[in-house]
Amino acid sequence: MHDHPKGETGAVTAAPRGSGDVDVGGKVNAIIEAAETAADEIMRKAEREAAARIEELTREAAEARADADTYARDITDAADSYGTQHRRTVEEEARALLADAETKSKEMLEEANQKSEELERDVVGRHETLQREAKMLEERKKQVLESLRDLAAQLQDALSEEPQGVPQSESLVDALEVQRNR
Repeated sequence: MHDHPKGETGAVTAAPRGSGDVDVGGKVNAIIEAAETAADEIMRKAEREAAARIEELTREAAEARADADTYARDITDAADSYGTQHRRTVEEEARALLADAETKSKEMLEEANQKSEELERDVVGRHETLQREAKMLEERKKQVLESLRDLAAQLQDALSEEPQGVPQSESLVDALEVQRNR
C-alpha cells in the first residue's frame, strides 16, 4: 500500500539487475516488517477505538440507568402524590357525608321530638276532655238519679195516698194517671 517509504520504492527501481536477488529479499523483508508495523498500528488504533466505544457505551448505559431510576422515582412520587391526593379527596367526601348524615339525623330527631310533644299534648287534651265529659256524665247521672228518686218518692206518695172514690186494687198506672190529673 502507500505506507511504504518513498525512498525504498525508488531504490528498488534504481537498483542494477545483477545484484537484485539480495536486495529483493531485503526489500520483501522490509515490506513484511512495514506491513507488521502497520498491522500493529492498525490493531492499537482498533483497540483504542474499541476501548473508547466500550467506555462510551458503558457511560451511555449508566446514564440510561440513571435516567430510568430518576424516571421510576418520578413515577413513584407522582403515584404516591396521586394516591395521597385521592385519599384526601375521599376522606373529605366521607367527612362531608358524615356531617350531612349527622345533620339529617339531628333534624329527624328534632322532628320526632316535636311530633312526640304534639301527640303528648293531644293525648293530654283528649284525656282532659274525657275527664270533663266523664264529670258531666257523672253529674247527669246524679241528676237523673235524683230525678228518679224524686219520681220514686212522688210515686210512693201517690201510692200511699188513697184517693177518694178509687178502689184500693188500683194499679200503679192508674195511680199515676190520678197524679197527673191533679
